Amino acid sequence: MKQLWLVVGLVFVGFASPSWAQLSGRCGGDDNLTPQQVPGRNAWARKCGYISAAKEAILNADSEYQVFANGCFQYPCSTNSCQFFVPVSASAPCVAGLVMLGSCVAASTVSLPRGSVLAYLDDSEPAWPMWLQHAPRHSAGPT
Repeated sequence: MKQLWLVVGLVFVGFASPSWAQLSGRCGGDDNLTPQQVPGRNAWARKCGYISAAKEAILNADSEYQVFANGCFQYPCSTNSCQFFVPVSASAPCVAGLVMLGSCVAASTVSLPRGSVLAYLDDSEPAWPMWLQHAPRHSAGPT
């Protein structure tokens, strides 16, 4: 019985890993939308029958948007498996044949934890204390 669960677990991990990697690529790269683009993408996905009105409301409330396995906003400039352009305007024509992948959070709504290395690298101002920034510099050793 343990062997059966092991096989089932390995099969599940084998199928789940590629889709998580693809979702990460879409969210962080070729389908990275701003909060202003989110309502348009979700309205378009609802209009074209990819999501329901309830799903659209939930996604919009959380500043999330629907992404697809074979389509993205950066088409044709994407380096991933992006075969179709996916618009961010509700008035854009529908695209047939898209495969739903999941949802992403809009780019500027993700805040980096204060004090983290990523926040330090992202910050335009130095993260040093003010007293250390203006401290007089003394050279070491004889001049």
